[in-house]
Amino acid sequence: MPKGFTGVRTLLRSYSFLKDPINFISNNMRLYGNSYSAWLPQYPNFIITQDAAFINHVLRDNHTNYHKSPLTADRVAEYLGNGMLFLNGESWLKQRRLIQPGFHREKIQGLFTIVINAIEEYLESFTAGDNIDVYPLLHKLAFTVVIKSLFDIDLSVEKMELLNNNFNDIQSFVITDVNQPFRRPFYKITGSEKRVFKKSAAIRAVFKGIISERRQSSEVHDDLLDMLLNSRYEDTGLPMEDEQIVDELMVFVTAGHETTANTLGWMLYLLSVNPEVMGKLTNAVAETSIQESHKHIYLNAVINEAMRLYPPAWLTDRVALQDDSFGEYKYPKGTIIISFFYGTHRHKQQWKNPDSFMPERFIDETGKLKKYKNYFPFGAGPRMCIGNNFALAEMTFFLHAFFSRFTIQPTGQAPALKALLTLRPGKVLLNVRKKG
Repeated sequence: MPKGFTGVRTLLRSYSFLKDPINFISNNMRLYGNSYSAWLPQYPNFIITQDAAFINHVLRDNHTNYHKSPLTADRVAEYLGNGMLFLNGESWLKQRRLIQPGFHREKIQGLFTIVINAIEEYLESFTAGDNIDVYPLLHKLAFTVVIKSLFDIDLSVEKMELLNNNFNDIQSFVITDVNQPFRRPFYKITGSEKRVFKKSAAIRAVFKGIISERRQSSEVHDDLLDMLLNSRYEDTGLPMEDEQIVDELMVFVTAGHETTANTLGWMLYLLSVNPEVMGKLTNAVAETSIQESHKHIYLNAVINEAMRLYPPAWLTDRVALQDDSFGEYKYPKGTIIISFFYGTHRHKQQWKNPDSFMPERFIDETGKLKKYKNYFPFGAGPRMCIGNNFALAEMTFFLHAFFSRFTIQPTGQAPALKALLTLRPGKVLLNVRKKG
């Protein structure tokens, strides 16, 4: 415990962290530098860093010495299954090698028609008016798109509602569980955990039914489920078992819709309060087709800048397998390293006007997209988000489809910053008008 800290002061600081973790960590960075060590009862060796070089050391340069830590992964996996996101070592590598080819740029282009159709169909009934909270609408849209991409079939309204509601309930429970672990002893009394396991089982039953129907069908579907069913392990030549496919589907849905919805919500807010950028974006939409919009430099720059200011995964965690060092830090195996992406993306020494929304910073002098080593919207290294190209394409399609149909104006109300497992906006209140 730091010198001068009493038990009461430590409890107060713990409450401050739970209430506003981003502000809490940012204040500590100002006090102690770009990296500082912390302490938790069950994890005595703990380092939080916004130093891009340190983050690259952990996620890229020396990644073989680091696994996903048990801090969040173990708990989330209890409810969502052992999908690739929660695996480590050989198990993770085996799954990554199996699934990675299905997410190559060329491969995912087969999904573009599905995604575009889902977006355009959804926007036909998108709510317009004053003071519209667009975030729940974007969340439902992102969920619809990911389900359509996984299963290019017409699911009943009842099944869609079951999946949507159960995933939302599981996610809310997991967020509370991770942030407030003191609740766990009361789960048997309240029955809350038991209800969540039932919701997870209901989702898995729907997925198993879809897989069973697909195996009995001779019809070819250009969707992600077909990719999973047709993939084969390098060493055995065998396909994935159904239980593992369901585990991966659970991860795809959870990670695939929440992060996209968050980015779209922040992006619409940023565009509404930056009319000059919105004007350039509208011009960019007018000069390209929706099918080609994923290649448009300015559309991608807008998305990149939104994710710089509000990275959907605002931090990530790794645990050292062996003793390691970086700069002035020497730390033993078992140390958990927290990479604070939000702080890295707003570092005043690394970004010009870091709090300003300036998409042009992602366009170089030749007119191509610019890359930064201190930019981590999808993580970094071998464990970078496998669906990054898919997510970027989906968001460009949305921008094109949305601004072809609507205009937006700000309401003077900024969304609250909700740093949960992902960086979610609170209410995104906008004035939405249909064109024409």
